[in-house]
Amino acid sequence: MKTIQVHRFIFISMLIFLFSCSGDKTVFEEYRKFDDMSWNRFNNLTFKANIDNVDKLYTIYLNIRHIPEVPYEEMVINMSIYSPSGDLRTNDYTLNFTDSNDNRLSDCLGDFCDLLIPIREDMQFYEAGILKIEIENKFTKIEMPGIMEVGLIIKSGQEIQ
Repeated sequence: MKTIQVHRFIFISMLIFLFSCSGDKTVFEEYRKFDDMSWNRFNNLTFKANIDNVDKLYTIYLNIRHIPEVPYEEMVINMSIYSPSGDLRTNDYTLNFTDSNDNRLSDCLGDFCDLLIPIREDMQFYEAGILKIEIENKFTKIEMPGIMEVGLIIKSGQEIQ
């Protein structure tokens, strides 16, 4: 019986080790909080992230913290990425709060929900240095109530071949 417990412990330890070494590493994580739980359309968010390894691919995530009763199915943002030399990449993104069956995509806990969305996957940067990332709320009204904070997360992944 004791041997089974030891084998179980070793197996669980190996699983934890394997999943913790998946290769994705958070290189940047920062949040902007809205005191009045409303994101003003003209409040563009600016983040500055240091990318020091151009030999990896990166994934950029957006985390939207909102109230559980958020009255929207989606929100549209524009994300502009400025390289250290000033080159610009910009695109509009539609972020869905629900799937096609009206199931909530956010993880909720009590009075708040988090919607974590990969915005850009397998992105390559061609120069090391400080990236400037601007996120614009493209909501059609001035205030988008129910949004508590917005976070930007960048993770490094696999080596570029």
